[in-house]
Amino acid sequence: MSSRILLMLLCLLSLAGCDKIKSMMGGPVVADPKELDAQAIGYACRVSRKPPEACMKENDGQSPSQILSGWKNADKDIKMKVIDVGVNADPAASAVRPPEEKKAEGK
Repeated sequence: MSSRILLMLLCLLSLAGCDKIKSMMGGPVVADPKELDAQAIGYACRVSRKPPEACMKENDGQSPSQILSGWKNADKDIKMKVIDVGVNADPAASAVRPPEEKKAEGK
C-alpha cells in the first residue's frame, strides 16, 4: 500500500513542472514560445521600419497574426515615444507611414 502512495507521489512530483497541468490546476498560464518569437519578429520589423507584409513573407513559418500583433505593439510604443527609432531618413520608412501623411507632405 505504501509503495503505491510513494509511486503516485513520485509521479505527481515529476509532473509538477508541466505547464499544462499547472494551467489546469489554476496556475499561471505560460505563453507559447513560438507565439512569443513571432511577436518579437514583428516588433523588430517595425523598429527596423519594415512593413508587416515583408516580415510575414520573410518568416513564413511563424504565425502572421502574431507577427502583426508584435508589429502593432512596436508601432504603439513608437507613437507613445517609449522607444526611439532614430531620425535617419530611410526610404523604407515611407512604406510604414499611412497614405494620409504622404499626401500631406507632397502639398
